[in-house]
Amino acid sequence: MKILVYGSGALGSLMIHFLCKAGNDVTVVARSTVDELRRNGLVIRHYLQRKTTTDHPKIVESAPVDEPFDIVFSLMQGQQQKALLDAFIDLKTNLLVLVGNNLEADYCQNRILAERNDLQLLFGFQNSAGHREGGKAVVARLPVTELFVGGLHQPAPDWAIDAIRKAFSIKDYKVTPIGDMQAYYLCHVAEVMPYGYMCYKCGCNLKELCRRDIQFIMQASKECFAYLKSTGVSVMPKGEDRFYNGGLPTYAMFLLYRLMSKTVLGRLMVSDHCQNGIEEMIYIDQKFDEWRRQHHGSPMPTWDGIRRHMPKSKADISV
Repeated sequence: MKILVYGSGALGSLMIHFLCKAGNDVTVVARSTVDELRRNGLVIRHYLQRKTTTDHPKIVESAPVDEPFDIVFSLMQGQQQKALLDAFIDLKTNLLVLVGNNLEADYCQNRILAERNDLQLLFGFQNSAGHREGGKAVVARLPVTELFVGGLHQPAPDWAIDAIRKAFSIKDYKVTPIGDMQAYYLCHVAEVMPYGYMCYKCGCNLKELCRRDIQFIMQASKECFAYLKSTGVSVMPKGEDRFYNGGLPTYAMFLLYRLMSKTVLGRLMVSDHCQNGIEEMIYIDQKFDEWRRQHHGSPMPTWDGIRRHMPKSKADISV
């Protein structure tokens, strides 16, 4: 399949690797890393797997608007996706997937489909993390990387899911359909931001977090899930809130969060992004606060208490 990918950060690099591994004809739109990628290839250090891979997709500075593609993926931060909407509209494709945290997905969808009613637009989220360092992407991932994907307010059509699964026809990548990606994004905020707030509290040194800090994280996530349900938002993936409502699942999540805070997992999955992706963290924090002002629901006192640790800019991070 002919695939076009926007974004060569840690998440984009990993997706490109799997697309190349599956035998696709992959073209990558890069910006600041164009020369580096052309010279050295796309190098990934798979941290937990203790291996390094190098792929050689075609690297371009801007998308070829006259060349047809079976699928276009964009793996960018939410605020960056918004700046590329006009470029997406000009592409020759029938299937566009915007992957990543996006709390302005409604705006993106309305803007794109107003010009391209022939385009199937989907939204997605890939469960990996990492950062670029020394000319390579340092990636933390599970043995099977998962892409959650669907329409913003409805499931994706079967033909689109089939096409995406065909593009990732390898054993270590899984495509999971989601019926409501806007709900998924909001529920992801419920789990990601409390750990981020506490990460900033400790100057991005998660080893300084104590048991009480982890309990605050868990309680804030519980409050957020309750808030979202009180405003009519479905939990996506279904049942995800069970990890915060008591019993064995909650205890297991608490142990995982404690393990992350004391080991390299926390650095790879949380603190690296809090430091290197501060613009996205600020974006998510502000957009979710706007959402709350527009959608009144149950109170979130613990969330509001730890949110005060959120920096206003990169210069405000204490490390």
